Amino acid sequence: MRPSRRRRNGGALKVSDRGKWGALVDETRRAVDALSEGRSLRIEEIRSALRDGTYRVDGKRVAEKMVSDAVRELRERPR
Repeated sequence: MRPSRRRRNGGALKVSDRGKWGALVDETRRAVDALSEGRSLRIEEIRSALRDGTYRVDGKRVAEKMVSDAVRELRERPR
């Protein structure tokens, strides 16, 4: 294993930097796993409600979200 690699910006990636990046990657993976687990639970709740016929959509919330998204997109549009 080489002690360093050249980066495009001219700097060198040192072996000690890899450990720091590895820790960041590990922490990111843990965060994604936690979010994925919560999302999976929510998806299962929705599936169950659909199966049972108890899933209800709040039309007002959907409409508010659609309008707020449209307004945000219009504001972000280059002029």
